[in-house]
Amino acid sequence: MDDETTTIEEERMMQLEQQRLAAERQQEKQEEEEAGAEARAKPAKGHYISSGEAALLLAFTGAVEIIQAIVDWLNLAFMIGTIINAIITAFVFGILAIWMIGKVAKGAPKKWYKALYYGAGGGVLPIIPGFLGAIIYLLIQDRKILGKVAGKLGEDVEKAVKKAM
Repeated sequence: MDDETTTIEEERMMQLEQQRLAAERQQEKQEEEEAGAEARAKPAKGHYISSGEAALLLAFTGAVEIIQAIVDWLNLAFMIGTIINAIITAFVFGILAIWMIGKVAKGAPKKWYKALYYGAGGGVLPIIPGFLGAIIYLLIQDRKILGKVAGKLGEDVEKAVKKAM
């Protein structure tokens, strides 16, 4: 009877140990998943604008600039383009402002807002591609393209532009 009691106790201890190990494995998996989610949330290599997002932004702002160029031509022909152009600029500014709020929330520099404001100012003026220029500027700042292309001189230009903004 003593052997039987010992065996039952040993089995119960083994079951408890297995349950404890299973709980530890579950906890480790959960921590790994959380760490993976945090890693996916952060931008890779300090980039806040992904390549797909950059292509979409360039296509969107390029199409808007083409539409605004047509409206500017209509303004010369029929004098109605200024109001239409201002409405388009306000709409695009709203869309890009919402996008920018998300980027700044993820850690992008707050100075990027200035590029958006300058883009809106250029968007209202005839024939000036304001929003397209703003997006190109943001891509250059995000990827540090001048420093890669022009070396030390490009890095100095980037620093001077950052000070000016």
